[in-house]
Amino acid sequence: MRVMDETRILLADRSERPKLRFSGPQAAWFLHQVLTQAFEDIEPGEARDAAMITTRGRMTGYLEALATEDAIFAHFEPELATTLPEAIRRYVFATQVEIDDVTDAYGLVLVVGEAWREAASEVAGGAPLHPTTSLGAPAGYIWTDRSDVAAVMQALETRGGVRAAEDELESIRVANGVARWGREMDEKTFPQEAAIDDRAVHFDKGCYLGQEAMAKIHFRGKVNRRLARLSSDGALAPGLELEAGGARVGKVTSVAGDKALAIVKHTVEPGAIVTSGDVDLKVIA
Repeated sequence: MRVMDETRILLADRSERPKLRFSGPQAAWFLHQVLTQAFEDIEPGEARDAAMITTRGRMTGYLEALATEDAIFAHFEPELATTLPEAIRRYVFATQVEIDDVTDAYGLVLVVGEAWREAASEVAGGAPLHPTTSLGAPAGYIWTDRSDVAAVMQALETRGGVRAAEDELESIRVANGVARWGREMDEKTFPQEAAIDDRAVHFDKGCYLGQEAMAKIHFRGKVNRRLARLSSDGALAPGLELEAGGARVGKVTSVAGDKALAIVKHTVEPGAIVTSGDVDLKVIA
């Protein structure tokens, strides 16, 4: 994990992320049936990540969810705005659940640092606080009225927070080896390939969409591709093809300085050297 100054707080306005609110007496039950994570036992204030997958186990989307007293809120990458809500709604049928798009109603303020929750609680009152694993570092989102985002950001700055550009946040994510939709995850990806199964897949819950495929992969013990962290002294860019022994073994998906993430064949071990043209890259993990 990338080490950060324990007293430093980074801020970012991520209000552009699409947001859904699930409410009604069967909201948790419904999500339990269609997503890879367990939701029937979720408690108010608890956050869980989840994927939606096809019957063959490939991902339809990825979201971060937070339970409140009367609803479950979720947000996800902008690339999924036109596809994931429709994919979820397709399975409602007669279920007692209401799914509302609350993208324009709510803002999301990302707070990063060891003291993120303390800082967020001080400036946002009773606003829902949503822990996130998306950077591989202590962090969370403040759900607030869209009109209050500027004031919340200002209050956090007054408390010592520093606005962070997306490339700085990406450098934290890449250094910590955390997959992101549209980079390491897409519609061709199995959750295990992106190493999200430990936080977004529940292997002991009852039947759900794609469960049989997940179980087969889980008990088989491997997938053909995996997420890898790389380092190099040469120029890197997303999309670079990787080779080892003259054979293609993967592709660079995210880059931050001399660090990169890639999806590579499962046979590529930590410590191996892979190449992209004249550039050598070392597989860190």
